[in-house]
Amino acid sequence: MLFANKTLLGLAGSLGIVAAACSNAPGTAVLDPSQQPDTKIDREVGQVDRIAYVSPNGNLLTVNPDGGDLAQLTGGLQAEDAMPGFGSHGSVQAQPARVNEYYTWPTWSADGTKLAASRVVIQEERTEITVQVMDSRTGRSETVFENEQPGLVADGAPHYIYWAPTGNALSFLSSTPEGLSLFVWGGAPGDDAAAVASGGPLYYQWANDGGAMALHIGTEIIWAKPPAGDASRQSFQSSGNFRVPTISPDGASLAYVDQADGGMGLYIAPTSDLSQARRILDVGSPSAFMWSPDGTQIAVADQSVSGAPIYDRLMLVPVDGSPVTTLSSGRSSEDVWAFFWSPAGDKLAWVAVNTAERELEWVVAPSDGSDAKRLFSFQPSAEVFIMLSFFDQYAYSHSPWSPDGKSLVVAGSKGQAARRSNGRTPAGDRVYVLDVDGASEPRDLGAGVLAIWSWN
Repeated sequence: MLFANKTLLGLAGSLGIVAAACSNAPGTAVLDPSQQPDTKIDREVGQVDRIAYVSPNGNLLTVNPDGGDLAQLTGGLQAEDAMPGFGSHGSVQAQPARVNEYYTWPTWSADGTKLAASRVVIQEERTEITVQVMDSRTGRSETVFENEQPGLVADGAPHYIYWAPTGNALSFLSSTPEGLSLFVWGGAPGDDAAAVASGGPLYYQWANDGGAMALHIGTEIIWAKPPAGDASRQSFQSSGNFRVPTISPDGASLAYVDQADGGMGLYIAPTSDLSQARRILDVGSPSAFMWSPDGTQIAVADQSVSGAPIYDRLMLVPVDGSPVTTLSSGRSSEDVWAFFWSPAGDKLAWVAVNTAERELEWVVAPSDGSDAKRLFSFQPSAEVFIMLSFFDQYAYSHSPWSPDGKSLVVAGSKGQAARRSNGRTPAGDRVYVLDVDGASEPRDLGAGVLAIWSWN
């Protein structure tokens, strides 16, 4: 991953978004009374079906989807100062924090017992940037990596952090003196994180069993099994205009884009021998794609105008050669910025761009493409803007979907359409839970700039 390019930043300007940089420490902000969520807890906090989010002042919290059992994992003394009475009524489980310290980009382990996040501590003589792994119940944390130098992997993102889908391994991208580097931490306390790749731009996906990775570094595509070491790596060059290759759920196939007869084509290759690829679809440039969790089809977004930051076509492509289903296409449709498969693969959610209203809208449809529902118009927070800009990477690490596929979580402010239908709305970025059936209004969980649902 790299800093957001000029076209993405131009889109941010058109939507009225200013992406925050790391130097703008949210640790100095104080929540006003209108931003204070309910913090009363009357039973033990569980570890499943939880939402982790970042408050405007850079603390990490977890909460149930209904807003109950809110637990603050970082910044105990700071929180009590900002929220009088929090310590006696809520759950502040972390060590005391300094006002020059903040956390960002939390991500859940597969079993929900741990969170990993970036921590930034701004001091007079230096800025300390680390990767923290913490118990999702107690907030007790361990430093698993410290940057040698301050740096970002994307605007406002000190690291990109991604747990293996199974096991305890944690991967992350960090800025190093050698450039952008990919590290893997094995999960045992005291272990050092090992560098497994470097170069840029760098995108990747873990295989579902955690035993392999597909990497896209510059123009090189690599199948690394295991991720560390060079002995079992296959690689080849691709001139395709895409970011993240996608692995089938069973780990047997890899999909990527390469040049084909003067254009671009989507290819599928067996991971046992990447040279045996077959083309399944002609695509525009750029394109983004992700395999469905059930393995039957690939969602593909592409753009007929090269260099544009958003896509004008969204398709569902069966891997068995059955007819393609087009969800959005042509000038009559709103452009697509990002999409995310539901955990079971029975639904696809995407973010449409309404340039007339200068806002975004969540849309959800069944995997057969029928009965698309428009759920929520919004302006994304600066963090969500980055997440959507690199959605085909963040989809594997930061899920907006609930584990049961019935809800989505998003951070930002309500758009004009949502304001018209729901009346007065508190100012600033807030966390909303959306019912994908559209049967209930969005639920406001409180002030927050980034929210991620647990995998289980």
